[in-house]
Amino acid sequence: MKLTHALALAAATLIAVAPASLATDTTTQDPSLTQVVESNETVAPEGTPVEISAGHVDLGPKFLDGAWTFLARDDSGQTPTWRHLDDVVLRVSDAAKLELPADDDQYSFISANGPVWAIPQSEIANVVWLGWNTQDPEVVGRLAQGATLVFEGHEGEGDFHAFVQAGNFSGPQELWNSTKPNSQPIHVDANTHTHANWVFTQPGIHLIRLSLQAQLTDGTTVEDTRVLRFAVGDATDAQKALEAQWTVSNAPESPAPVDSPSPLDRSTMLPLWIAAGLGVAALVLVALVLIARRRSHERERAAERIVEGGASGSVEPKPEASDDGDDRGSQR
Repeated sequence: MKLTHALALAAATLIAVAPASLATDTTTQDPSLTQVVESNETVAPEGTPVEISAGHVDLGPKFLDGAWTFLARDDSGQTPTWRHLDDVVLRVSDAAKLELPADDDQYSFISANGPVWAIPQSEIANVVWLGWNTQDPEVVGRLAQGATLVFEGHEGEGDFHAFVQAGNFSGPQELWNSTKPNSQPIHVDANTHTHANWVFTQPGIHLIRLSLQAQLTDGTTVEDTRVLRFAVGDATDAQKALEAQWTVSNAPESPAPVDSPSPLDRSTMLPLWIAAGLGVAALVLVALVLIARRRSHERERAAERIVEGGASGSVEPKPEASDDGDDRGSQR
């Protein structure tokens, strides 16, 4: 079987840019972040690879045969399916291509000589919508103090950045930056669902190494380290992305313990808003500042919890109407 392009196109609402004077609604729950994760959802067998090019996908933990496992919850079809990350290629198509605002210093942390490919915080048509959640019922019941999601590096042409759009018009807040040599942890509360902006400055095959760590209520600590595979740009070969292996040998510095308070917790209490989306790929990233003004209180609360803390195979096409990294997890 050969890897083929997934046909699932999830419904997406294009959000209009709000006028600067529009007040933020703090009473209505944001439906785009509201979801229910059931304990009996399907888990695709290992060795069932797929390319996901549009629709909703969350990274997150689930206990498989008692083991803490970092998976992707593919919600791009009619029913959600948990997939092993070794089996997933995330296509960031040219529909996600946009220009950075050349005259806006807020985005100066992204060095790009031309367009970038961005997975936005809100879902837009024909672009994969990638976030993370800690909503599996068993996970919620066994987490002691949430989890820590640690960025451990990037392989690929150009740079990778992840950020959320901060509230109070204070600009974007960086989560991960591939130009920094150290590991970069963020804290994730239990039973939460969040999205961020994922930005690549060059097309091609990109690998991102993430470690998901937590302390459980019985006192044990668990972790699972995986590699995400991205095929950025329409011309990138997804089969080669599926077969790509992590080669960076220099491990980053160890992150802070999972229960340590982060510097951001202590010093920066600005809420992190989930921006309302780009609307169309031609919009520049600065539009997120305006769009963020009309997000709901629930999205503000969800993003506020995001703070900086301490293979080969082939892919089956997904039915149009329907609708698993390299290191194994450990529990100690």
